[in-house]
Amino acid sequence: MISATVAPANFWTENKDLLALGVSLLALLLSIITARQNAKLTQEVARNSAAHAESMARTATYQRIHELLIDPASARGRRRLFRSAQQGCFPNLGEDGWDEINYSLALYDTLAGYMHRDQVDEHVVLEAWHHPLTNIAEPVRQFMAFRVAHGVNQPWSHLMQLIARAEQHICQCPDAESSGAPETTTPDGE
Repeated sequence: MISATVAPANFWTENKDLLALGVSLLALLLSIITARQNAKLTQEVARNSAAHAESMARTATYQRIHELLIDPASARGRRRLFRSAQQGCFPNLGEDGWDEINYSLALYDTLAGYMHRDQVDEHVVLEAWHHPLTNIAEPVRQFMAFRVAHGVNQPWSHLMQLIARAEQHICQCPDAESSGAPETTTPDGE
């Protein structure tokens, strides 16, 4: 009877190396699983951090070019472009107004280049600048033709692509009713 109770104790005592090996293998398996999970988590965190940093950089780039586009100097150049197009008389290279017009269009070209290289979000650009770009499209084409006729062959292809995209873009602008603007009526009140 005593030998029956002593036998289990003797098995583990006599086979403690086997028990240690089992525990070690279990610990090794758990550490491998944990290391793989940690590696996956680290990669996911790194991807998320990189995506967030890229998004922040794109936003900052857009904000900076947007600030330049709404700056009074850029607005003066666009006004000069509109007036010159209406009058059919653009300033020549070196004349008053040439640099103003070129500056404002160079900013649009820069924005378009950023958009082309995916440094700014195209949807954000087109939603914010759709109307100004479509309004300025014809004066820009007239000025570009004027420049070429006077030997200035800088194509500003990014600008022309941006204008073409803006013209094709369907604006998701709110209508007058949903924006809170007063409704327009005809002279007889309809």
